[in-house]
Amino acid sequence: MIKITLPDGAVREYEKGTTALDIAKSISEGLARKVLAASVNGQVWDATRPINEDATFKLLTWNDTDGKNTFWHSSAHLMAEAVESMYPGVKFWVGPPVENGFYYDMDLGDKKMSEEDLVVLEKKMNELAKKNNQYVRKEIPKADAVQYFTEKGDEYKLDLLNNLQDGEITFYTQGEFTDLCRGPHIPNTGLIKAIKLMSIAGAYWKGDEKNKQLTRVYGVTFPSQKELDEHLAMLEEAKKRDHRKLGKELGIYTMDDDVGPGLILWMPNGTVIIEELEKLAKETELAGGYKRVVTPHIAKESMYLTSGHLPYYADSMFPPMEMDGEKYYLKAMNCPHHHKIFDAEPKSYRDMPYRIAEYGTCYRYEQSGELFGLMRVRCLHMNDAHIYCTKEQFAQEFKAVNDMYLKYFKIFGIDKYVMRLSLHDPEKLGQKYVNEPALWLETEDLVRKVLIETGVPFVEVKGEGAFYGPKIDVQIWSAIGREFTLATNQVDFAQSRSFNLSFTNQNNEREIPLIIHRAPLGTHERFIGFLLEHYAGKLPLWLAPVQVKVLPISDKFIDYAKSVSDKLKKADIRAEVDDRNEKIGKKIRDTELMKVPYMLVVGEKEMSEHKVAVRRQGKGDLGVKSVDEFLAEAVVEIKERKAE
Repeated sequence: MIKITLPDGAVREYEKGTTALDIAKSISEGLARKVLAASVNGQVWDATRPINEDATFKLLTWNDTDGKNTFWHSSAHLMAEAVESMYPGVKFWVGPPVENGFYYDMDLGDKKMSEEDLVVLEKKMNELAKKNNQYVRKEIPKADAVQYFTEKGDEYKLDLLNNLQDGEITFYTQGEFTDLCRGPHIPNTGLIKAIKLMSIAGAYWKGDEKNKQLTRVYGVTFPSQKELDEHLAMLEEAKKRDHRKLGKELGIYTMDDDVGPGLILWMPNGTVIIEELEKLAKETELAGGYKRVVTPHIAKESMYLTSGHLPYYADSMFPPMEMDGEKYYLKAMNCPHHHKIFDAEPKSYRDMPYRIAEYGTCYRYEQSGELFGLMRVRCLHMNDAHIYCTKEQFAQEFKAVNDMYLKYFKIFGIDKYVMRLSLHDPEKLGQKYVNEPALWLETEDLVRKVLIETGVPFVEVKGEGAFYGPKIDVQIWSAIGREFTLATNQVDFAQSRSFNLSFTNQNNEREIPLIIHRAPLGTHERFIGFLLEHYAGKLPLWLAPVQVKVLPISDKFIDYAKSVSDKLKKADIRAEVDDRNEKIGKKIRDTELMKVPYMLVVGEKEMSEHKVAVRRQGKGDLGVKSVDEFLAEAVVEIKERKAE
C-alpha cells in the first residue's frame, strides 16, 4: 500500500499503481469527471499515470492553472492529429499551452494553410475529439526514439532528442497521432467540447530568423461551448479596450521611430493623468510619513557593482557610457541611489523608520520582441520608495504598505487581486540569489506572518524572489477579467550590508536596517495602460484629461459657454468649449467618443437662466442645473475621487 496525502492534510492508503482518476473516483464520481491531471509530489502528472510510492497529492481541474495548461497542451496534440490527417508528411516542432490557449509550430513542406483552412481543421478536430481516444504515455529508449523519427525524416524531433537521455523520453499517442512529449495530458479527447482556431502566423524555427519559417496555428478550447462563447465575447470586448487603440484615439501617448522603440512620448492628455496619479501618490505618502527625494538618471558602474545589480541585471541595462575613464550606466532602478541618500547623514533609532519616496525615471533594455505598448517599455516612471526600519518595526511597516495597496484598489475599483509571495530557490543560492540561507528563511517567514495576520489573499511561488530578498508581486484583474502585474513590495536584507548602512540603536550600538522596497502604483506606463483597459477609456472625473466640455447650440451662445468654462477653470476643473460650427448632435457624439465625463449643453433658455443642461458620459441627459449647483457637485466628486 502507498500513502497519499491530500491538500487538507488527510492521509489515505491505496494500492500501489493506483492513478489520480482512481483516487478521484474513490472520493466522488462527479469529481472524477472533472479531473484533468494531478499534482504528485509537486509535479504535474497524467491522471491515468500509476503512482507507485507515497506522495503529496492534489487533483487538478479546469479551475487550476496547471489543469487548464494540461487541457490546452492536449488540445495542441489533437490539432496536430487533425493537421496530420489533412497534410500528410507534415513535421511538428513544439506545441505548448500559452496564456489563452495553445499553438503548434509545423513544417507543411511546399503546402500552404489559409484562414479558410482553419474552419475545415476545426471541424476535423471536433470529429476526432468525439472519438474519446485516450492519451497514452509510453517511456521510450533514446535509440528507439531516434530510429522512429529518423525513419520519418523528422529533423525537428531529432533535434529535441539531442538534449535528452534515456529515462527522459516519452511518447504520447491519441488515436492515429504519436508525438515526442514529456506531457502531461488529459485522460481522453472527449473532454474537449468546444474548439476555436484563432489565427495563423509565421514563426522561425527556434525563434532564429536564420532558420526556416514554420507555420504556427493558434487555438483555444474549453470544456463547454458556453465557456468558449464567453471567452470569445471577452476577446471582442478586450479589442475595444486595448490600451494601444485607446491611447491613440484619446491622445494619451505616442511613439516615434526617431525617438526609439519602447520610449513613450506623453501627450497633453496623458500628462494630465500622470500628474493626477502623482498627486494621489504624494498625498498618500505624505500622510504615511514619507519624505520626497530626487535622484540622477545615471550613475557610475561602481555603485551597481556594490548593489549587486551587476552582473545579475546587466542584460536588462543599457550599455555603459565611457566618460573620464569611468563607466556610467543609465539608471535601471532607484534602490542604490536611495541607499546613498540614507547613508548621507548619520541615523539613530529616533530616525527609524526612515521612509523616502520618488517618482524616479528608470531605463531598462527590454528585448525588441517583448516591447508592448505601455506594458513593456524601455523608459519607465516608477512610483518608488524605500523604508529603512528595525526588525521590530518591520511587521507594522510592511502592513502599512499593504494597507496602501488596499486603499488604491478601492479608489480604482479593483475587486479581484492576489499577492504573489515570491521566495528563493535554495538550489540557486550564490547564483541567482544572495548566499544567506538563514536570512532568506527568516525574512520569508516575517513576510508570510504579516500576510496571514492582515488576511490578504496570497499564494507562494518558489524561485521568483529578487536576488536580495523575498518580494510580493501584486496581481490584479481588470473589469473584464484580464490579469495584470501591478506592483511590487520587496524585502531587502542584503544591500544594507553591501552599502554598509547602519543606525545607532538605543544601546548606542551599530545596527543594520531592514529595507522595504515598494511601488504600489507600479509605473505610470503599466498602470495607465491598465486603467485605460479597466475603464474602457472612460476615466473617472478626477482622472479624466478633459473633465467637462461646454457645448453651445449655436455661435450665439459661445460667449456664455466660455463664461461657464472660465468659472469651472477657476475651481480647478479642466473644462473646454466646443466652438466649432457644427450641429449640437455631432458635438455630443464627438464628445462621447472622446470619453469626456460631463457635457454641458447651453442655448437660449440656459443662458437666460444662468443654467446648463447636463449630460453624463454613458448615462445621457441628467437635466438642467444652475452653474453653481453643477460646480459644487463636480468639486465634491473630484475631491473624493469617486469612481463615477
